[in-house]
Amino acid sequence: AVVSTQSTGDVNEGMLFHARKKAAALRAAESVTADVTTLAGSLLESLPFGDNVFDVIILNQVFPHISDVRVFNKTKFISAMMVEFSRCLKPGGLLSINTCTHDQISAVWYNNAMPEACEEIKQRTPDIDEIKVLLESSGFTDFSFTKDNEPLLGENYWRYELCFTEGYRSGDAIWSLVRDEEYAKALMSMKYGLREERETFDNIAHNAVEGTGHS
Repeated sequence: AVVSTQSTGDVNEGMLFHARKKAAALRAAESVTADVTTLAGSLLESLPFGDNVFDVIILNQVFPHISDVRVFNKTKFISAMMVEFSRCLKPGGLLSINTCTHDQISAVWYNNAMPEACEEIKQRTPDIDEIKVLLESSGFTDFSFTKDNEPLLGENYWRYELCFTEGYRSGDAIWSLVRDEEYAKALMSMKYGLREERETFDNIAHNAVEGTGHS
């Protein structure tokens, strides 16, 4: 049996609801015993945990939501967050970060249709070298970086027409950043490409991810 004790935090109560549903599904599995605690809170504040508490901390596609592009030091909240992670991890603990490089952000097929919003996402996402500096300044050592070609949206990533639905767009922060005029042009461009040049459209999308990875 696999025994797992986890704490899951998010500022969004809706995300915590889904976390609790997944935890219930884990508990229903015969091979897994999962003790999951959910906590509403903000990564912009000190974490409500003691020192040396966790074996592993997982951060999944969070950087664009933490960066503050309005100020000169746009990564100040990320830096403070890393310090908190270092404090809460046990000696020898692991911090696992899922993020995208700037090349990977550019390779996402729908990002290409929204260049201004794509650039804003890059501004909010530190690239690998900058992440390493942030980690080192927070006391982390022994880094490793792994490229993953599997899209974050799974097979739905290749179901292009889904991008015209609200549910699909809720899975990526770029859709909340795109301005109305650019959004309208992007939808027109994508609809035309899928209707008139679908094979070319599909080849470009697959080749881009194969070249850079997705995260």
